[in-house]
Amino acid sequence: MKNTKNILIKNMLDACIGAISFWLIGYAFAFGTDNRFIGADGFAVKTLDHPADDTSDKLYQGKEYAFFLFQWAFAATAATIVSGAVAERCRVMAYFVYSFMLTVFVYPVVVHWGWSSTGWASAFVDAEDRLFGVGVIDFAGSTVVHMVGGLTALIGAIFLGPRTGKYVGGKVQTMVFQSSTFQTLGTLILWFGWYGFNCGSTLGLGGVFSDVAGKVAVTTTLAAASAGVTATLIGFMAEGHIDISRTNNGILGGLVSITAGCSVVDPELAFVIGILGGMIYYGSSQLLVYLRIDDVVDASPVHFFCGMWGTLAAGLFAEPTNVKMAYGTGSCGLFYKCNGNGGKQFGANCVFILAVTAWVGVFAVIIFGVLSLLKLLRVSGETEKMGLDLKEHGGAAYEMTRRKSVWDSFSKDKKKPRYESHRSVEPTEGVVIENPNGDTAPTTTAVITA
Repeated sequence: MKNTKNILIKNMLDACIGAISFWLIGYAFAFGTDNRFIGADGFAVKTLDHPADDTSDKLYQGKEYAFFLFQWAFAATAATIVSGAVAERCRVMAYFVYSFMLTVFVYPVVVHWGWSSTGWASAFVDAEDRLFGVGVIDFAGSTVVHMVGGLTALIGAIFLGPRTGKYVGGKVQTMVFQSSTFQTLGTLILWFGWYGFNCGSTLGLGGVFSDVAGKVAVTTTLAAASAGVTATLIGFMAEGHIDISRTNNGILGGLVSITAGCSVVDPELAFVIGILGGMIYYGSSQLLVYLRIDDVVDASPVHFFCGMWGTLAAGLFAEPTNVKMAYGTGSCGLFYKCNGNGGKQFGANCVFILAVTAWVGVFAVIIFGVLSLLKLLRVSGETEKMGLDLKEHGGAAYEMTRRKSVWDSFSKDKKKPRYESHRSVEPTEGVVIENPNGDTAPTTTAVITA
């Protein structure tokens, strides 16, 4: 709870910084039409101020403004993925430097490659210009959005190092997190919002777009559900208890896994993609623990590793009819036959994954590396122990004072019952409270004894 304000301000300013930087520069880099590597027109969305066509009485293209707003939401999502991975020890200004660089340059270039009308890997260019003749299938951003944010989160966590006390004497220590209730509520909100991302990526509501959106909703649901169940069961078998965090992150891993192929796979394969996504989430989470990489909320297992799997899955399981409906092309996944395009499609998706990993990895290393060398990345040990809320945000988010107990009124009465109320203490690690019988137990809350 001592870093609550810090996390909240990072997420809110991710949206603010993302809106300004993407409006001024990022959108032009993403969807400008100058060349195949990066866009170079449309800065501050100025090119949108023209009539829709020669016969229209409109003064500007409202649909394009709506498209900008939709794409800004993706940009902000890619940026905010990192906040949880670097929580509790990253300087605020360092975080904002990274957030600005990601939304103004690193992320828009990836968008241009995969989603624009001129990008080198895009499926939305002329047939002769598509990568391997087919272009990448990443419908709503398993790689474009989630791998970008997830890989940046992973590299940021590596440069920052683990939180103090996370690994002691070669053993992993369980760090208390704030609220399972808030985590679960957040997962439900994200799941609901994912329908906006995935179904909305049809970019239309009428005709064939609505048909595709209906199937997208079903595949999205099944992948999330099967991944959530899978991660829960694996966690139970490995850890001996059912952990709500595993369920929540499993659901998110399933959503990321289906995002690339949500429009091109059939429901039964979405179910399978989710199962494998749940396994990949859990396995990669354990891999980070083994490597002593402290990703606080498992952002990189959910977004980077499951994002990679999702794009590979689209290259494997894209069904020809679905591809025709969603993309208007004659491609398919590796496990189908469509004039030899199955292997090309899988190859295109693999090349895109490798290119994005290299691009994002290099820039993330540069950004975090420079901040680390300048000693601007990590807070001091004293600040980490105290909490960033007190040091950098003017005070704690919660008032940590003892509330008056019903037992207080009894303790003041001359005729005391056989229960005694003991004063609470500040929730500090290692506090020991002694009861009247002489027993001691570490605690962070008040103890009532008989």
